[in-house]
Amino acid sequence: MTGNLVLIVGAGPTGLVLALWLTRLGVSVRIIDKTAEPGTTSRAVAVQARTLELYRQVDLAGAVVEAGVQVAGVNLWVGGAKAARVPLGHLGEGLSPFPYALTYPQDAHERLLLDRLDALGVRVERRTELVRFDQRPAGVRAVLKRSDGSQETCEAVYLAGCDGARSTVREMLATGFPGGTYAGLFYIADVDATGPAADGDIHVDLEEADFLAVFPLKGAGRLRLIGPVSWEPDREHRELTFDDVSQRAVGNLQLAVARVN
Repeated sequence: MTGNLVLIVGAGPTGLVLALWLTRLGVSVRIIDKTAEPGTTSRAVAVQARTLELYRQVDLAGAVVEAGVQVAGVNLWVGGAKAARVPLGHLGEGLSPFPYALTYPQDAHERLLLDRLDALGVRVERRTELVRFDQRPAGVRAVLKRSDGSQETCEAVYLAGCDGARSTVREMLATGFPGGTYAGLFYIADVDATGPAADGDIHVDLEEADFLAVFPLKGAGRLRLIGPVSWEPDREHRELTFDDVSQRAVGNLQLAVARVN
């Protein structure tokens, strides 16, 4: 394909928003992703005020706020009881039209962006990955590979690398990805639960150097739990079940978990 377009590699929220923004400005885009379908797990859940301010310019902010949860406060627990509460409901009052903390799961977030992009006539090309690219005076020539192994050349004025932590674009540019990693193992669980920590706030249980965080999701009793895993060295990570990590959530935060999603 030849044309005066922008090739976007990666159809996560960053790539989708870029495609949506450019399309609304009248710029031709092509967006590819090597996965077969959008994400089906909640993954990232926090949406920052700056993101909503950006979204407001493309008529997205209202839909995201309506679908998410405005979090009024963070509760700190110690020894199975609330020790303190930090109010968040007016955190950025006077600084932003979205002065609160908002939770909105990434899978739902991506579906919203895909629907908006589809309404503008742009669809993600799935099972299509970037093989290599060359930078030229007038733009970029990229080689793409489809699921059947066939390849094609795409010429674009710009190539946008929105392909995540293991970015092919960043690797080919040799820009690196500086930073550190945690040595420990953490779990994420989306659950349906009842109890004092299912009140729409964020709850953090602090016990010595350990912690457990609870984030509200849309819908009564829907929660995201995040915490560290105490793991025996001789066990495989794939054996992990919620039973291995549920004791602290049930005991320290008085949660009654009805279902693990």
